[in-house]
Amino acid sequence: MSNCHPAAFPPRRSLNGLAMVEFVLTAPVLLLLLCATAEFSRMMILYSAIIVGVRGAARFVAGKALEGTNGQLVQGTTWTTLVTQARNMAVFGNAAGTGAAILPGLTVAHINVTGTAATNNITVASTYPYQAMFAGSMPTFFGGSISTAFTLSVSTTMRAL
Repeated sequence: MSNCHPAAFPPRRSLNGLAMVEFVLTAPVLLLLLCATAEFSRMMILYSAIIVGVRGAARFVAGKALEGTNGQLVQGTTWTTLVTQARNMAVFGNAAGTGAAILPGLTVAHINVTGTAATNNITVASTYPYQAMFAGSMPTFFGGSISTAFTLSVSTTMRAL
């Protein structure tokens, strides 16, 4: 004979709706985690693409920024042309600025190229306005909202060769 009391195991018919209740309670949390993972992954992919573009632009400028054999950075219209080409490299992936941008919404206005004559360093920086794919803002429990739009900033410095 068993030592278990029959009242410890309720009849099967009283557990019929339990699985549905558990699903209703856990599904929103699991869906939130799935969406957050997708959003974070998308942000990291965009951030990686910006890094590749900015690094390529810095490498491009660093290879062409020195003037002759005097070791000085180019100036005037040559520098302006080089900056334009570097911005195109960061946004489009080529110096001519043809084709589609590597990221949606990325323009040459988001790219900043500077040269430091004293150290021959070239700095290429980008500020990309990131917008979440699911919503522009998240509601809070207290009636406010949290913006999901923020700026991804990348900067690369290389010595001119």
